[in-house]
Amino acid sequence: MSDSPLTLTLDIGSSSARVLLWDIQGREVEGVHAQLPYTMHTTQDGGVEMPAEDLLGYVMTCMDQALAQAGDRVRAIRTVGISTFWHSLLGVDGDGNPLTPIYSWADARSGDVARRLRKDLDAEAIHKRTGCVIHPSYYPAKLVWLRETQPDLFYRVKRWISPSEYLFRRWFGAREMRVSVSMASGTGLFHQERCAWDTETLATLQIAPETLSPIVDLKQSAQGLTAEFAQRWPALKEVPFFPAVGDGACGNIGSGCDSPNRLAINLGTSGAIRAVWDETNAPDTTRAPIPDGLWRYRVDSRRPIIGAAFSDGGIVYAYLTRILKLPPEADLQKQLAAFEPGEHGVTCLPFLAGERSMGWHPDAHGAITGLNLDTTPVEILRGAMEAVALRFALAARSLHQFFPNANEIVASGGALGHSPIWTQIFCDALGQPLTLAEEAEASSRGAALLAMEAAGLISATSDAVARTGQTFQPDAARHRLYQEHLDRQQELYTKIIGPVV
Repeated sequence: MSDSPLTLTLDIGSSSARVLLWDIQGREVEGVHAQLPYTMHTTQDGGVEMPAEDLLGYVMTCMDQALAQAGDRVRAIRTVGISTFWHSLLGVDGDGNPLTPIYSWADARSGDVARRLRKDLDAEAIHKRTGCVIHPSYYPAKLVWLRETQPDLFYRVKRWISPSEYLFRRWFGAREMRVSVSMASGTGLFHQERCAWDTETLATLQIAPETLSPIVDLKQSAQGLTAEFAQRWPALKEVPFFPAVGDGACGNIGSGCDSPNRLAINLGTSGAIRAVWDETNAPDTTRAPIPDGLWRYRVDSRRPIIGAAFSDGGIVYAYLTRILKLPPEADLQKQLAAFEPGEHGVTCLPFLAGERSMGWHPDAHGAITGLNLDTTPVEILRGAMEAVALRFALAARSLHQFFPNANEIVASGGALGHSPIWTQIFCDALGQPLTLAEEAEASSRGAALLAMEAAGLISATSDAVARTGQTFQPDAARHRLYQEHLDRQQELYTKIIGPVV
């Protein structure tokens, strides 16, 4: 067996947990891939939640399986990296025991509170400082909602934490219930420039700073598992576990999009477009105020990440293929390819799961106009696919103002990987070449590279070059048509949903 160091990664997503093993070149080690799917509980009033103990169980089972798959290779594990979903909230007591479920970013029950806070507070100043708009996705609205609707529970909570903090508390004890810069940066309570809790927002919301965890940077690893877990995972007993990093940030790093010259697009069930830069050698433009509609989080204390996130991506395609009478997939793709942009006459707002970027309206819903007796199911689907791409194009327009030299776009996610037609629609709507990523596990790979960099095993995450595949080229005429179609979509947005807030 080679003595080359290996890195174990834990990737906690909204719908599954997976544990993989990586070599120092950023390549996935064959035969080690444990994954367990799960479904969060939903409620009629918009709740999306999960018991913390359930998540812990899924994660531990994946760790057990991956370490068993690794066999003797466990002796080469030198670091553990973690990627997890941003924005989720959990309340615990003084001993770290859960008092609430994990509230997902998708939990919409604080929508009324978010609308009120936007009116009562200086929302623009909060966005400038924290990088987050006031929206049900983030902590401010959730915490105020909990205080108003469940005061007895709210005041029993001693610490409001992310799921990764809960895991570290269980594995390493109370001393390690600390939050990473990356996870704190996605809460809406973090000052992006100071890399500390935003005292002004906390004071405005009457949230005690001591109810939040101490913030640590990426290099401040936890080491020395408690007796229970040292016995369960002896190979990891003294291996450093590096703080969790948001899954979007890990996705950028893992797909090689670690500079402001390269934008990363992900289109799975939901979607995002993002750019990372290093403040130590950043151009002046990257220190400008955050454009309206975009968010700003962090990979770590020196690498911000800015972008847009969309609740509706591949879920729109899945929904319409489920409810419409569509031809078999092979025939469907041929028919979808036959349309020119907007030829179907359909204009769509693809907010089936609500809206985040760019308008962040808490109560936005989907809409379709332009239907007539001749409109076919395939035309409706094509119109919806174009509509999703146009939301990305709108975000890219703002990102290009911030990053004028962003001349490369790398795309990942099953929704694009399985549909060349949709990929070309995106390419034409964006008006730029679009290259497909070939790193199937970009978030896990990013977590591995960040852990190796923090441990000094590699000098920089860019040392391991990410694999890429086919590059799609835009058509200038179709791009112009999509720009006109985007104007129509924005006009519909204003009429139905209202002005961007």
